[in-house]
Amino acid sequence: MRPLDRLLLILDRTMVLFIGLAVGAVVTLSFFGGGEPGSRAQASIPAVPATAATIPNAINRRATDPMSSRMAMAVAQGRPIEIGVFGDSFGDGVWAGLYNTLRTRDGFVVHQLAERSTGFTRYRSLNLLDDIRAKLDRHPVDIAVVSFGANDTQGIFDQGHGNAYMSEGWQRIVTERVSAVVQLLRDRGVMVYWVGLPKMRDEHFDTDIHAMNQFYAARMAALDVPYFETLPQTVDANGQYQPYLPVDPRNGGERQMARTNDGIHMTIPGYVYVMRGLSDRIRSSVAQARAQSNTSAPAAGHAATQGEQGVGTQS
Repeated sequence: MRPLDRLLLILDRTMVLFIGLAVGAVVTLSFFGGGEPGSRAQASIPAVPATAATIPNAINRRATDPMSSRMAMAVAQGRPIEIGVFGDSFGDGVWAGLYNTLRTRDGFVVHQLAERSTGFTRYRSLNLLDDIRAKLDRHPVDIAVVSFGANDTQGIFDQGHGNAYMSEGWQRIVTERVSAVVQLLRDRGVMVYWVGLPKMRDEHFDTDIHAMNQFYAARMAALDVPYFETLPQTVDANGQYQPYLPVDPRNGGERQMARTNDGIHMTIPGYVYVMRGLSDRIRSSVAQARAQSNTSAPAAGHAATQGEQGVGTQS
């Protein structure tokens, strides 16, 4: 074989090797990636089954909610309503939004109980059921506001088997884990609200998150849990990602920066803006319960507890 032919053969085999390695890397990322835009190959996402995704959730249309046993006890005792916010880094922002709208002086205490970089696909690093149980033991709450999903656009390896994102196996495993958390909260007499995720800037990541929101809306409907959407508040008139939103109703609708540079999270005013509706619903529900029991809100001055450090806001 001539030297030139030998060189071409070596180069050809080397190229095949590199292509094989690249394909293997893409396959690996497509299964284990997630939580960041573009972090996994964007294969088509299996749709949430229509029989689940289209379950009507009439509870979402209510302006007020009936009291859970712990909430009824808090109203009867005249003590502040304890609210625990569970979730990932977006849930951390949900806490900031609620903390700045449900004030202690109005009879609410909002606890930050979220953990960043967590999710229902990441039980190898943190079992959320065990974590939430331990937090409830330390900080009993009357209302739980839950928001997970931004880190969960990835597959789950369970019992020696890989389950791709939104596959039948993935939905079964996450449904079991989510249902166990909701049941734990209800067993403690806690009222549960679930907060969905907003519009994402990255088109592919947004496709994944849209499927995530459909999945959780269906699961909450099946569990009879109020599902609070944030997506409609984070888009423009054409349904597109909008980083500037009318976060403060006092400034005549002027838009301010509501999304952070990563295109995923929100600024503090942005979180306050999207949480205003849920805050109003919680406030109305508690006010109705207090009126029915002839109980007024606790006097101001209830000491802030751990997890209530001040959070800047423009609201």
